[in-house]
Formats: sequence, C-alpha cells, structure tokens
Amino acid sequence: MAAAAAGINKQVAVAVMEPCIRHGRGANAHTVKVLECGVCEDVFSLQGDKVPRLLLCGHTVCHDCLTRLPLHGRAVRCPFDRQVTELGDSGVWGLKKNFALLELLERLQNGASNQSGMADDTLKGMGEVSRPRFPQHQPGPVPGVASTHLFPSVQRIIRCDEDESHTASMYCTVCATHLCAECSQLTHSTRTLAKHRRVPLADKPHEKTLCPQHQVHAIEFVCLEEACQSGALMCCVCKEYGKHQGHKHALLETEANQIRASILDMAHCIRTFTDEVSEYSRKLVGIVQQIEGGEQIVEDGVGMAHTEHVPGTAESARSCVRAYFADLHETLCRQEEMALSVVDAHVRERLIWLRQQQEDMTILLSQVSTACLHCEKTLQQDDCRVVLAKQEISCLLETLQKQQHQFTELADHIQLDAGIPVTFTKVGAVPPSHPRLAGSESINVDSSLFQDNRVHIGPKMEIRVVTLGLDGAGKTTILFKLKQDEFMQPIPTIGFNVETVEYKNLKFTIWDVGGKHKLRPLWKHYYLNTQAVVFVIDSCHRDRLMEAHSELAKLLTEKELRDALLLIFANKQDVPGVVSVEEMTELLSLHKLCCGRSWHIQGCDARSGMGLHEGLDWLSRQLVAAGVLDVA
Repeated sequence: MAAAAAGINKQVAVAVMEPCIRHGRGANAHTVKVLECGVCEDVFSLQGDKVPRLLLCGHTVCHDCLTRLPLHGRAVRCPFDRQVTELGDSGVWGLKKNFALLELLERLQNGASNQSGMADDTLKGMGEVSRPRFPQHQPGPVPGVASTHLFPSVQRIIRCDEDESHTASMYCTVCATHLCAECSQLTHSTRTLAKHRRVPLADKPHEKTLCPQHQVHAIEFVCLEEACQSGALMCCVCKEYGKHQGHKHALLETEANQIRASILDMAHCIRTFTDEVSEYSRKLVGIVQQIEGGEQIVEDGVGMAHTEHVPGTAESARSCVRAYFADLHETLCRQEEMALSVVDAHVRERLIWLRQQQEDMTILLSQVSTACLHCEKTLQQDDCRVVLAKQEISCLLETLQKQQHQFTELADHIQLDAGIPVTFTKVGAVPPSHPRLAGSESINVDSSLFQDNRVHIGPKMEIRVVTLGLDGAGKTTILFKLKQDEFMQPIPTIGFNVETVEYKNLKFTIWDVGGKHKLRPLWKHYYLNTQAVVFVIDSCHRDRLMEAHSELAKLLTEKELRDALLLIFANKQDVPGVVSVEEMTELLSLHKLCCGRSWHIQGCDARSGMGLHEGLDWLSRQLVAAGVLDVA
C-alpha cells in the first residue's frame, strides 16, 4: 500500500508542478525533488513507509529508508552529513515527522486535484486530503493469520469497476480499482499501465482511516490508558500534541492483529465446542432411536430383502411387564394396566426430556453459528472497527465460555443410557392364609406371596437385612421396636422372626435369627441375597465381648456376605457403666476386623428406641451409595 500511495503521490506532484512551470512561476525540476526522499528518490506520502521524518541535523529522510540505515548502538548516521541521531525505545518510530513538508505536499495535492477536475475520484471525507480510492470494509490479510480460511462460507462478491456485470478477481494498487481478469487485460494493455501492480482480492491492502480530529492525518495508534476518557484511536498529532499526549500507546496494526488472533483462538474453541455439541446431539438421536425402536432391512436365506421390526428399550420394558403379569391371570389385570401406565409415563417423560435436550442443543448450535458469523464479519472489518469491537467480542467470548461450561457440566452429570430397568416392589405383610413365620424350622415361602406387584422403574427399593448376635443381646426387642414402636419383654427366639420395616422410601425385610449356641450353625442359611447385616452386642456384659468378637469374625469370613453392609448396634447404652461405643471399637479391634468393607457402630437403647433410626439412616445412605439398589 505504501508503494501504491507513493506512486500516486509522485504522479500528483508532477501534475502539480507542470501548471506552475507553464505559468512562469519559476518552478523547475529541483522544486519537484523537494517532495522526494534524497535516498530512494521516491515521493513522500502523508502516511505509510514514505512519511518524511526529521533527523537531528535537520535533513529529512523517509521512514522506509531510515529503517534500512545501519545502527550504531542506539543511533543512526545521516546519509548526507554523517551526523549522529540518537534513537529512543521506539526506534525510528520515535523520530518526529516533517509536518511542514507534509503540509506542503497536502496543499500541492489539493491544488492538483482542483485544477484537474477529478475531485470525485481523489478526494474522500472532508475534501481536505487527496488519497487513493479504496472501497470501504475490504481489509486485506493479517500477517500470520489465515482469516480468509476461517469461515469460508461468508464471502463478499465485489463487482468489477469497469463492467458491473463481471465479478472482480484482482485489485490494481496503482489505479485503486477492482477488476476482473478480462477488464484487467483490456485496461492495462499499454506499456505504461502494464507495469501497474495487480494483486488478488485476498491480498488487497488496508485502507487508512483518517483521524476525525485531524483529518489530514491517518489513524496509526491505539491508546492503552484505561483511565482515558477520549476515544482509543489516535493519529500522530493526537499522540504528540493532542488529548493522548504522554499516554501509553500501541500501533493500530499491532493491536488489531492481536484482537484478530484472539478472535481466531476463540473461533478454534468454538469449533471444538460445536463438535462436542454435535456429538452430544447425535447421541441424543441414537438414544431416542434405541428407546423407540424402528424398522431395518434384512436379507433372508434366498437373498430376498424385507423389513424387520427392531424393538426399542421402551418396547422391551413393556414386554417385561406383560410377561410378569401373564403368570397372574385375570386377577392381576388391573395391576398390569397400572404398571404399563407407569412405564408409558416414564418413557413419555424421558422422551420429552430427551427431545427437549435436542431442541436445546439445536438452539445452542444456532447461537454458536451466529457467534461464528459475527466473528467472521468482525474479521472482515478494517482495523478501526476491529478495535472498536473488542469489548463486544470479549463479552461474546465470555458468554460462549459460560455456555460451554454449562454444557460440560450437563454432559458430566447426565449419563446417556437407553436402558429402562423395571423391578417390582414387595410388601412385608404375611398373607392371612399363612401362620406367623416363626419356629425352629426353616420355612421356604414363595416370594410371589409377598408381592403387591407395583412396578418400580429404577433402583430396587426393598432391602434384605439379617439381624444376628449372641442370645440376650436384644435383637428381637430392636426388631419390634422398629416395627411396632413398642417394647416387648425379652423372650428367647427359637428359630427366627421376619418383619418388614418401612423407613422413608425403603422397605427393610429384617430376618431376626436366634442367637443361642445351638442355633448359630443355622445362620448361614439366611446369608443368600443379604444386603446388610445388623449385629447386636450387649454393652452390659463385658465378659461376653470376646465371644461376640469371635462370632463376628466368623461372620465376616463368609463369601455370601462379602458385599453386605455391617451395622453394629451397641445396645443398652442407657445403663450406667456400660462399655461405650469408643471403648467397644477398641476392644473388638473393629477398624482392623472390618477393614475393606462398609461398617458402622451405633450406640442404641432398644427400650426407648434411642439410636435405632440413626442406624437405619446410615443403612439407607450406604445402600444407595454402595450401588446395591442398581438393577443389573
């Protein structure tokens, strides 16, 4: 762009001097050389690489030539008189511009434009500065940033300036026109015009924006002072003598490139975010298909293709319900319909939620796409607009980061599983046709007698618990205190008692087995499918603690109880002088004995019920946390 501007300025300068010579004003070739750099002999420009800068000796050299002079420490030597000029931290940028020469060049250019009658083609803005005609909002590529390939779907179509029916494909930096290949060949067929530099539209140089306060100077810097109340954009006059004098600043191009780089980083994050959202949406579609089922094309033995229904998990769940209730005949029809309605409601609610998630993901993708489009439009703007959009882009980035964080939390906390576990709850009451299940013999009862056939979708709610301990420890007293909230006189248990205790949303089926020495070998018959063991110890009898320790140690070696929870009730804690919970833990070496399993010791009093519900609370929490409620 600097080379193009220099070429135009040189032509304008020659056009200015010719009428001066014709009118006998004493102009000659030496006058023209006043506007040229004495080193490269290129015409000075109002901005860019050909801006005239003053050395300490008073000579003027263009910015481009100054950057090529050899450095002597932190100084350069004048190419004309070899005088030394010290450079500051800003290097050549810190040297003052020759504003007198710039004003002369500006006046000559304005005079030439007025005499040639081409003000519409060479003047922009206020009409005070002659500068190349570039279309608005067509920034060129940023060095090191492939912005034209970030969002290839957004491209502006530029018409040819010679023939608007054609689409431009290149740009002449000297004529400042957009041309198609055909018009470029026709308009630049002469020997002189053929030397013009023509570049692809993607490589078109940026247009310099003029300072609104000093319209003869281009905006070159950005103010970095946070407390500055003026606009962030400034020219050299604003920087040196205006509102931004002494302010911390940076080059406009550098700041714009940094913002573009941050936008590109955000775009890469958006692309990754979009992929994650798309993958999540695909999973949602798959889950819905697995739940609903569908049709698929299969080939039979002779090669004929036909459609075959593929059942979904919803249909499988309904089939499970139907198969269960088919064995109960007509008397269970009402319960069957009720169970089916529960499954249908669950499927309907889950599908509604999944479809809502699909809609949310679609909306989120739309928002991300809108953000991408906004970023692309921002990237296509000139430096000034990019800098002015910095705050907006930052807010957009924060919003997208929040949405991405919410999406990540949603994906982490929700498991996409098409399974619909169906179980049936049981009631603890014994049917009237059966006597009370108590005695010295083990009685096998069909589990269907204990079922009320209420379907439960999700974790099982019935828990099997076995209560063990030495005789006289208070096992039966604890059982009936939990069941009926009343105290029963201690009676030795001959055989077992079984009761169901409802507590919160759980049903504990508690088997109370006698603790006499002759009954202890029968304990193993109650271990199957046991999820929790309640071991009761009498805190009043210190002399029996070692016996209790021995039975507990044998209990913990049983393979069928290796995954069962262990709740130890230290009973009769209301009696003075008993073994405390802490002391009992030490005497029985519970930390060593119960290592590797979930256990808890709870002080209690079977008479008053103190500590019993706290023990059930611990069981409830542990059963859910341990995963025994999960359906295989």
